[in-house]
Amino acid sequence: MKPATDTSILAAALIVSLVWLSPSRALADELPKDTNQIERLTPEQAKKLAAEFPGVDVVERVESMTPRIPGCLPLNGLKSLDAATARELVKFKGQSLYLNGLTVLDADTAKALAVRTVASLYLNGLTTLDVATAQALAGFEGGGLHLNGLTRLDVATAQALAVRTVASLYLNGLTTLDVATAKALAEFKGRGLYLNGLTRLDAATAKALAEFKGDLLSLNGLTRLDADIAKTLAEFKGRWLSLKGLTTLDAATAKTLAALDKWDGDLSSIVAIESPDSVEIAATLATRKGPLRLPNLKKISPKTLAALIEKEDVMLPEEFQERQKLRQQGR
Repeated sequence: MKPATDTSILAAALIVSLVWLSPSRALADELPKDTNQIERLTPEQAKKLAAEFPGVDVVERVESMTPRIPGCLPLNGLKSLDAATARELVKFKGQSLYLNGLTVLDADTAKALAVRTVASLYLNGLTTLDVATAQALAGFEGGGLHLNGLTRLDVATAQALAVRTVASLYLNGLTTLDVATAKALAEFKGRGLYLNGLTRLDAATAKALAEFKGDLLSLNGLTRLDADIAKTLAEFKGRWLSLKGLTTLDAATAKTLAALDKWDGDLSSIVAIESPDSVEIAATLATRKGPLRLPNLKKISPKTLAALIEKEDVMLPEEFQERQKLRQQGR
């Protein structure tokens, strides 16, 4: 994956199908077929929409992936939402509810939205979040709570978000994180914590985040990782550590990562291994006892490649695969 500096992470770029499959005539007369064009909703309209809208596929561009999500209700044109309307909207039985046009959300409306009827709730337009609203949103027990528009988070708000069990918490808009807030987020009880907007990480913050005990800690915004920080992250208490944004590695960092079972082994952002210690780096990565992916690698010397393909199950671009096959055949 490419580094998480892309603005698509702060506010998901959505391509929404405009086809509304057989809506009732009454609803079709009141609202446009493209639900993203809806700027206002009454509770009555929301009730009809939730009951009769069949859902559309949404293609969400996130980093290098473009997953297609079926059965969604995209309402990114809404600029305001009250609690009464929210209570009707959440009766929608599809996959995801997109409300990325909201820039303000009060606690009562957040509480209404937090009633779980959809798998994921997208609120990427929010740039600030108070404690009361965070506490209300923390009641959402779906698959994902997306708050990628937040660029800052204080300790109290982080604590409020961390106490409940939404499966995954997306905070990819955070570009800085202090130690106290990192400690609060590390207490998150869900499975996935996404912090792909961080481009730098100091030792103290890394140590705090390493205490997260969920399934996945995603730090795909980091483009480089000092050996000392890598050693700190090696103490990660969870299941998987994702560092897909790394564009370069030194030998010491490669050694730490190669020995770390909890690292997912994905180096999708590395396009070249051509530093003076490239052979050492490749040989070290080849010792990893787990998956290793370098699908976008373009520049590598024959000697460095030879060291890398000592690992039989490394994933490489097509242009290197023939050399890899010959090596595996013992030629």
